[in-house]
Parts: sequence; C-alpha cells; structure tokens
Amino acid sequence: MSHNNSAFAPWLKDSLVEGPAGLPPSAVITVVLLVIALPLVTKYLQTKTSLPLVNPPKWFQLRAQKELAFLEDGMETLRDSRAKHPNKPFRILTELGEVIVLPPEFAQTIRNLTTLNFRKAVRKTGRPGTDAGAQAVDAATEYVIGNSVCWQRALLTPTDTVTQPLSDEGSFAVQHIFGNVEDWKETEIKTDILDLIARLSSRIFLGEASCRNEEWLDLSKSYTITSFRAAMKLNKIPRVLRGIANMIDQDCRQSRQALSKARRILEPVVAERRQARAKCKAEGVPAPKYNDAIDWAETEAHGKPYDVGALQLVLSFAAIHTTTDLLTQTLIRLANEPDNITALRAEIIDVLKQEGWKKSALFQMKLLDSAIKESQRIKPNGLLAMRRIATEDVKLPDGLVIRKGERINIDGSNFTSPEVYDQPEKFDIHRFKNLREQPGREHKSQLVATSPDHLSFGHGYFACPGRFFAANEIKVALCHLLLKYDWKLAPGETVEPKIVGAMMMIRPELRLVCRRRKEEIDLEALEVDSDPIAHE
Repeated sequence: MSHNNSAFAPWLKDSLVEGPAGLPPSAVITVVLLVIALPLVTKYLQTKTSLPLVNPPKWFQLRAQKELAFLEDGMETLRDSRAKHPNKPFRILTELGEVIVLPPEFAQTIRNLTTLNFRKAVRKTGRPGTDAGAQAVDAATEYVIGNSVCWQRALLTPTDTVTQPLSDEGSFAVQHIFGNVEDWKETEIKTDILDLIARLSSRIFLGEASCRNEEWLDLSKSYTITSFRAAMKLNKIPRVLRGIANMIDQDCRQSRQALSKARRILEPVVAERRQARAKCKAEGVPAPKYNDAIDWAETEAHGKPYDVGALQLVLSFAAIHTTTDLLTQTLIRLANEPDNITALRAEIIDVLKQEGWKKSALFQMKLLDSAIKESQRIKPNGLLAMRRIATEDVKLPDGLVIRKGERINIDGSNFTSPEVYDQPEKFDIHRFKNLREQPGREHKSQLVATSPDHLSFGHGYFACPGRFFAANEIKVALCHLLLKYDWKLAPGETVEPKIVGAMMMIRPELRLVCRRRKEEIDLEALEVDSDPIAHE
C-alpha cells in the first residue's frame, strides 16, 4: 500500500503545480470534481419529479427549519401555491418532510392505485419502528388497516349489534360527564367529548365488563397524542440516531410504557375469556360470545398469538381522536346556530318513535347525517388529504411520474370551492340532505360516502374502513346530547379553527355552555332487535 502511494505521489504533486495541457491547477480540480459529482447529481435528479418546489429554503436556512416553518405559514403557503400553479401539481416542504400536492381531480385518478400506498405512508411518518414496542404497534396497524378485520366483519354488519351498546353506554357517559344541572354550565367541550368518545369506543372495543376501567380510558385518550409527538420528533432526526433518541425522549418512553400498560390491563381479560371457553367446551355447553373487538380479534386469530395491547391501542389511535374532532365540530357549529337543533330534534324523535334502536333508525336520520357531513366539510381535519407514498415509480395518465419513495397528498380545496358547493362559506345543515334528493346523488351525498369533492374519509381503496362505525357512534351520541341538553357558545367564543401546518384543529380551550332539558322520548326504553349472537 505504501509503495503504491509513493508511486502516485509524484504525479499528484506535479498535477497540482501544472495540469495536463498546461491547464492551471484550479481548472483541473474543477474538472475532476465535476466528473465525480455529475453522476451523483444526475442520479439524484432522476429520483425526483421535475415539479416546482414552492417553498425552498432561503440562503443559509436549513431545510429542517423551512419544514418546521410550515407549521406557522402552511395555510398561506398552500394558498399562494395554488394561485401560482392553478390546477397543477407542485412540491412543498411540510413539517413531515417534502410532499407532492396533486390537484383535487387527481383523487379519482389515484383512488385505487395500491402502488401509491396509504399504509406505508403512515408507517413512514408515524413513529418509526426503533424498538420492539414500536414494531408491535406497526404490526397491529398493518393488521387493522390492512385487513380491516375488526371494522368490516363486526362493526359494519349488522348495525344494531353495536347501536344498542353504544346507546346504553351513552346514557351513562353523558350523565357522568355533563350531569343533570338545569342551569347553564360551562364546558371545555373538546375535552369532554374526548371523554365521551373514549367511553363509547371502549364499550365496543373492550366490552361491558372492562369499558369503564379508568386507567384504560386515560391510556386510550393520551396514547395518540404521545405517540404523535414522538413520531414528529423522530422524523426530524437522522435515521442512524433514532434508536438513541427513542431511548431518551420522554414521549418515546411514554409510548413504550403505554404499550406495557395496555398489555397488563388487557391480557388478563383475554386469558379469563379463554379459560371460560375451555371450561364450557369441556362441559359441553355453549360458550358466551361477547360483542366487542376483543372477541372479534380472538375469532380472527384462529388460535395464533397476537398482541392484544398493541391491537387495542391501534384501534383507539384510529378511532377516538378523529371521531372526537368530528363530533365536537358538529356540536360547536350547532351551538353557534341553535335554531338548527330544533329541526334535528324533531327528526330524531320521529325516527326513534317509529324505529327504536333498530339498524334502520340511524340511516333514516338524513338531516342529522347531512349536518355532520356539512360540519366535516366546513372544517375538515386538514387542508391536504389522501396521504400516500409511492412503492415504485408510478406514471399517471397525464404523464406525471411519481418516483419511488415520494410522498403525495391531494389538495383539499374542493371543500370550499364555489365551483363545487353553492355558498361554500355558509354552514347549511340541509346541504347534503337536499343533494341526496337529486337523481344520481342519493348515495354520494351520505356522510360515509367519499368523492373528490369530500375527502375527509379519503377515497377509493384506502378510504377509512372505520367511517361507518364512526358515523353511527356520532349519531348515537348526538341523539343523547341534543335531546337531553340545550347548547350555545360561551360568551366571546368563536367557531373558527386553529390552523397548524395543513391541520385544521379545534382550539382545545374552546368553551360551550349547556343545561339539562327534559327529553321528549326515553332513549333507554327504546325497542331494539334481539342480539342473534349471544352464544357460540
């Protein structure tokens, strides 16, 4: 090795003094660097689309700084970008990194392309699998989202198997949270609705015996926030350092502790049920069948091991906070225009008197369905929708190539477009009910329907599988909240959301005032179809 270095040294020394053909040393060095750099630059450019980057870092500004700045100026940046590139795709730096923003009409184009993958996009920007706990949550996420087992087999059919338990728990939870005070009382509504949805969801996920476990309820509410903060931090750290950061960061530690707590709470429940089944089998008697996600997961596992703690945390992550946001938003909008509540109460009373808690009842509440969908339109979860990542190079019909590894979103501007909705700035609870009465719009204007004009639940192959359950859960909750309480905004409050990056958030401190009223119909005494699955 030293011999070769010695032989090379004279040439290198001479070249630094005078280059080939008498070129100055600086020119030689420049040529050499260009020769070395050109293939690297070419390769880099070939892995990126040629779309304009609308918010590049300024001189001496780190890319990470520009990405974090999006949290403050996201709405303005998106608005300016649409104006500069109308109906055209563009690249943008967000707090989660660079994404390609496609115009709304692309939603129909990409809706069923599995090579533009939602699950992998979630894993990419979620808490990276830096330890066994995070990997367990990744696996549970793949299980729930990939197969949609718990949602599709149990939550969708038949509706009444979950409607009655939801209403039963709703009676307890509403009384527990809002009380019986007939004078106006103030409430930080998002916190209280979070508690309500956690309790309703836990009744369906854990069953009647375990759903009021306060330790679990606290865990199910806090895990989403903690794990999201952990993911945000880890995604800003080089991959080689994430393992270390994961061990020392407080949110990462709390995420791991949450999984341990979930296992400690739930594994004994599963073990007890298995023992009961084994005993019944030995005695030749029917085993009890529970109408909850624990039992559904046991059925789908077919005796194979699975992580019940991780599974339940993922269900809570997917269901509780997004449903809380939509129910809170609906109640805020109704409280801001309380005259709308009168019409909704009339429909609820009329339907429940005729149908009880049968599976057809919630479907017949078409004005309530419309009011919820309108609330979702006027304040969706975010300004961008349909998060995806390319698992291979994808060529779209217009010739645009999305390179492998690139992330995309659909621009959600159709929600407020006057070309799509008449008077889009107006909150109109009748909007989608009226649209359902138009030929060809009967189905696409329902709350659970997806389209390029309304992307809150996504669209196509990766549309939210839990939206049917969420819709029913929100309707049941509103039956209790609207019939049992009067609502209005607290003095000085506004319905306007807080914009953080591309997220549209209800201000956590927002206050409503409510008072108990005498409901016109006894929700606890309503008829319900008998449960056809009491035993195995």
